[in-house]
Amino acid sequence: MSDLELEVRKAVLENAVKYEGRPSVKSVMSALLGSRAELRSRAREVKAIVDRLVEEIGAMSLEEQRAELQEIAPELLERPETVVPESKGLPELPNIDKWPQVVMRLAPFPSGPLHIGNARMVILNDYYVKRYNGKLILVFDDTIGSAEKQVEPEAYDLIPEGLEYLGVEYHETVYKSDRLDLFYKYAVDLIKRHEAYVCDCDADVWRKEYKAKGRACPCRDLSVEENLARWEKMLDGTYPERGAAVRLKTGMDNPDPAMRDHVILRISETDHPRVGTKYRVWPLLEYSWGIDDHELGISHIIRGKDLVKEGKIEQHIWDIYGWQHPELIYYGRLRFQDAKLSKSKSRVEVHSGVYSGWDDPRTWSLQSLAKRGIHPDAIRKVMLDLGLSIVDVSFSMKAVYSENRRLRDAEAPRIFFVHEPVWLDVRGLPKDIREAHPPVHPDFPERGVRTIPLVRSDGSIELGVQRTDYDKIDDGSVFRMKDLANFVLRKSDSPQAEFHSLEVDEIRTIGGPIVQWIPRDGAVPVELVMIDGSVIDGLAEPSARDIKEGTFLQFERYGFARIYEVGETLRAAFAHK
Repeated sequence: MSDLELEVRKAVLENAVKYEGRPSVKSVMSALLGSRAELRSRAREVKAIVDRLVEEIGAMSLEEQRAELQEIAPELLERPETVVPESKGLPELPNIDKWPQVVMRLAPFPSGPLHIGNARMVILNDYYVKRYNGKLILVFDDTIGSAEKQVEPEAYDLIPEGLEYLGVEYHETVYKSDRLDLFYKYAVDLIKRHEAYVCDCDADVWRKEYKAKGRACPCRDLSVEENLARWEKMLDGTYPERGAAVRLKTGMDNPDPAMRDHVILRISETDHPRVGTKYRVWPLLEYSWGIDDHELGISHIIRGKDLVKEGKIEQHIWDIYGWQHPELIYYGRLRFQDAKLSKSKSRVEVHSGVYSGWDDPRTWSLQSLAKRGIHPDAIRKVMLDLGLSIVDVSFSMKAVYSENRRLRDAEAPRIFFVHEPVWLDVRGLPKDIREAHPPVHPDFPERGVRTIPLVRSDGSIELGVQRTDYDKIDDGSVFRMKDLANFVLRKSDSPQAEFHSLEVDEIRTIGGPIVQWIPRDGAVPVELVMIDGSVIDGLAEPSARDIKEGTFLQFERYGFARIYEVGETLRAAFAHK
């Protein structure tokens, strides 16, 4: 069975067990291609395997499906040792009485700031540490990544900044790049224990001839002395990059090919932003976790189930040394419906200037959400409401926006904003009406009103309405400029608005439209950055000139936004409707 077929079989079995024995081709394809970007170019090949296996596995009983899944991928079943049972609210952490203190860790790879996809892990860990008066350690997993996933120097500041925004309190900071000597010490010890070896086989040959066929390569049975000599050659530069790697003896007969003699250290001569070229042999994350989770006294680890394999590598190391196992708690994947998350892509776009910076809305970073005025408590509540379910969730940012609206609507002053105004020559408005006075907030009359001056020139006033509103109103129809008066629209090369009446009840009686508007005189230029990074230029009412930087407001009938720069032009970031 090929690696691809095994992965597909696991996915079909998981889907079958989840849906009472009836796997779905569409559901399996969505799960595979959504979580495995590298399979998208092979979609036709994957689909053929899925079709065949859905038919085969669908013919099995649910008990047979569950038994096979237990055999080849037990981590995909809801097992007591890896899944905390749900209860009202978030459940208790398991086995807290076995530890002197609850100690948890956040372990981000610093390829960029934390984004919305990281928020669940961060918030859950913070919640439990506070619940048990425990200790939270921020561990920068800054080992050398890859050409696609590189350490971003700015991330060392951006990550703590994001944690502060979310109200996460950590008690200690650790850098993996400071701990290479520790990882080297354990590597030598594992070699001496016959638990690891230095392999200099060509990677493609090893994968096809040994991993795929489940048989040992010639390096596996070399003496300790030969392995230690090879280890020194890795350190001193004798071996080039990709010339050798240290493999942990996880077993060449392991039923899961991904677990067969896993690489735990490799050579990389990439310059590191903190330690330069001091080291050329770097640990893989799961190996460094296996050592550090013991060394740092970690009691509980909460993370996504996409890291189950890494957890197994850790457990293998803990078993070698007879160390107490931290409690591994997994939750299901979040599949975002309306947010594309990729730190690698964001890094390229930020450095190339396509994105305005790490707070560009397209990065979905916590900085970008703060800039848009998303309250951290909105994110916390939504993520905590998801709980620790092992079931994958299709997630929409609408849940965050709804909670943000609930939290912030009351504080948000209202402002008229018009994009692409059509200027109307207003005729007949009573001369004693020199100002309009919309409320600061319609639900709180005690907060007073805004003042919009109506400057007359030659007996007329120029007011602008939104082009989309103008196009929807028929020539000769009655409409209302909100909080001002009712008018009859006269469409022509020089469109006009003829005064009709003052009372809002009249427009309600006839069901006419009510639109926002701005005066030409004193209107404030606004640049509104949308979620897709596009910029909408418009004009706001004159009272917007008094708005302070950082204000979260509602552009009436347009949406909520946060003012992030005040000047001749107001610059705002769109939050949501």
